[in-house]
Amino acid sequence: MSKDTDRLVEAALFMSGKPVSVKEIQAVQDLDPRTIRTALTRIQKEYESEDRAIEVVKVGTKFSMQVKEQYKPQVLPLASPEISKDVLKIASLIAYYQPILRSKLADIGGAKTYECVKELVDLGLVRAKPKARTYELTTTQKFVEYFGIDARSRTEVKSWFEKQLRGQSGKG
Repeated sequence: MSKDTDRLVEAALFMSGKPVSVKEIQAVQDLDPRTIRTALTRIQKEYESEDRAIEVVKVGTKFSMQVKEQYKPQVLPLASPEISKDVLKIASLIAYYQPILRSKLADIGGAKTYECVKELVDLGLVRAKPKARTYELTTTQKFVEYFGIDARSRTEVKSWFEKQLRGQSGKG
């Protein structure tokens, strides 16, 4: 039974295409939470031990199947972008500088900032809280899940982006 359970949980991770919780898997698999968590642990270990290009990672309280970092540059061109490069740029700036006022972001991000922010808010990736005559922008939990960042707070998201920038600047 455990092999079948593992394959069912693995299939759920693959089909979701996004981080999923134990509760979400339980809703479609009719398995108890402990069994699902045990299966997730076994699947994670299996992927690690077999040195695959895919990994199962914990993202906050959810789990996700994703391509390992070292393979992303080679296969990323195959993925169809769900958001434009302009929107991605603005999302990165918000994550790095958060909380940031939309007016200040426009100074940094340029002419398309307002429409990009609107798209990010509509997608639920960014929260816009009214502040004086502008908005204060911060990332949401959905942002963390969408980009596969293991962070539980805005501070951790910002720290993750800082590490990424330090890592890239050290390569050149």
